[in-house]
Amino acid sequence: KQNGATPLFIACQLGHVDIIRLLLEAGAAVCQARNNGATPLLMACWQGHLEVAKLLSSYGASRAATPFGTPEEAANSRGHADLAAWLVASRGWTPLAHLETLTAARATCLLRSGASLHEGEPTPLRRAAGGAGEAAALVRRAAALWSPASHSLFPAAARARAALLVLSLYEIHERYHLDSAGATNGIAALDFGHCVLGFAITRETE
Repeated sequence: KQNGATPLFIACQLGHVDIIRLLLEAGAAVCQARNNGATPLLMACWQGHLEVAKLLSSYGASRAATPFGTPEEAANSRGHADLAAWLVASRGWTPLAHLETLTAARATCLLRSGASLHEGEPTPLRRAAGGAGEAAALVRRAAALWSPASHSLFPAAARARAALLVLSLYEIHERYHLDSAGATNGIAALDFGHCVLGFAITRETE
């Protein structure tokens, strides 16, 4: 490190989006500042790197004041009007709301880790309504009632509960050994059970 500058900080200074994405995916500390207090996001805004700022923000980069001011102030002071405008517009976003920046893999990871669809302003679900792209489609799918098709987008606890309840349904079905005459009723019972699961399993506990 030079004066506390991490590889992420240097990549943000130079605007190397692909390298920044790799570093963040590998767990680089998004808010780690240099010795003088300058953060990666502040440097990106100082240099006018809009896509870098979006990517850092999608990983939860802090917009708090540094010894050099806030990232928004840095963008304004350097005349980066488009970047400053985006920072204003996205002030209330959670990481999941950064739909234009998120890859499908990252959106899936956030959804599976329990990211809320209803927090922030505007919320991720509101931003995804009618939006294009894979991330928006995943958010809309995750907002639906639980089903086998949406199972993979639910948090770990909800997926475990779904697996347990589905297994219980099949065990009940097998225990009663429905014959061919009762097969149709058995299938109907299983289908009914899956419909009920949609209301029994929720992705958010609050």
